[in-house]
Amino acid sequence: MSVMQKIRHKSYFVRLVLIIASLIFLGVRYASAQVVHYSFDGCSGVDETLLQADADLQGSIVCGCGLVGESATLDGVNDRILFPENLRDVFDQDYSVEFYFQIETTSGANEVIDILSFATDCALDSNFTIRYLNNSNEIIVNVTESINAEIETRATLDIENCWHHILWVKSGLEYSLYLDNQFISTKIAPKGLSIGKNATFGISNSPCLAFNEERFTGVIDEFKIYDRPISLLEANNKYLFPGEIVNRDTTIFLGNSVDLSAGNNCASTLGWTPTDGLSDPNSFITTATPEESITYTLSTTAIDGCTQTDTVRINVISDDDISCENLLLPSAFTPNGDGLNETYRISNTFIIESLESFEIFDRWGTRVFVANGVNDGWDGFFNGAPVNPGHYIYKVNYTCQTQEFNKVGGFTVLR
Repeated sequence: MSVMQKIRHKSYFVRLVLIIASLIFLGVRYASAQVVHYSFDGCSGVDETLLQADADLQGSIVCGCGLVGESATLDGVNDRILFPENLRDVFDQDYSVEFYFQIETTSGANEVIDILSFATDCALDSNFTIRYLNNSNEIIVNVTESINAEIETRATLDIENCWHHILWVKSGLEYSLYLDNQFISTKIAPKGLSIGKNATFGISNSPCLAFNEERFTGVIDEFKIYDRPISLLEANNKYLFPGEIVNRDTTIFLGNSVDLSAGNNCASTLGWTPTDGLSDPNSFITTATPEESITYTLSTTAIDGCTQTDTVRINVISDDDISCENLLLPSAFTPNGDGLNETYRISNTFIIESLESFEIFDRWGTRVFVANGVNDGWDGFFNGAPVNPGHYIYKVNYTCQTQEFNKVGGFTVLR
């Protein structure tokens, strides 16, 4: 091979590597569609996605314990977080914004606290704001283009929670608010609402505070923006359950165990009560082997003194209580995004020793769902789109007490 051929061969190889690298980059980028992620670890505004759109942390922001790594604590006076100007383009299309926060309330009865703003000046148009109303303990999300094109959504904060989570989603003309992993509402705008071209985007950085407004004092963590709408199922899967028990109420056989876990909330002390049957009553993760049905309570106390509790029920049954033929599945479910009855699944999975198959079909015989495990459920989507309301068929093949059983039945999808 001549020298020129070697050079050409090497050049082709380099180009191929660059093409593959570009495809990987684009694949990762569009698979997640996550534009930015600020963890604030080390009091840094570094964007942890591939785009590196770093934020500017101004003032004397303090690093503290976060739900994942560290968080940013703002003093409500000089501290603020400014996000890059080029993020404005994301808000001209479908998008989602989410973050966790702790807020320090004040004694002022009418004070409004500026949490997040994307605004130009004191004009009441072309802006996006998230504020906290102290006297009514409400979160207010507002997107305004003009006096005739505005969306406002309100939700009450649960004062029993130390940490809170906000997810704001735009899908077409629909604007949806989720607070602490619960769907609040969806508002429909008369048109797409745009943000001012010269607007400044930040935390505790409103360009115009009224006489009864003040800047955010508290903690911000895990701030993320996506250039697509986040579904309720995805939001549930991403939720960190700060100080909350992850497990749902469940049923086990006498002598069996279940692992209980709760999300980190920077607690200085924590404990499960009662301690009966627990492997470690002072850990976020513990194994429960109760001898009878029981309700466990997790209590946590954060460094700042905030206390929080959550409960989970474990029902304990014996083999004599089992009716293998009585596999329970709902007669209907409503995957409509309201956070209630969103998933269709087997209710009494504890009778199943092994699941051979769990399939769902539409009335034309098309299989729209197949489970990969006994706890899997269907979210009412097929090929990335919500199915139409109507009648559907399930088929379940399972083993109970060493015998094989088959169950076929129907249910209704309501929207």
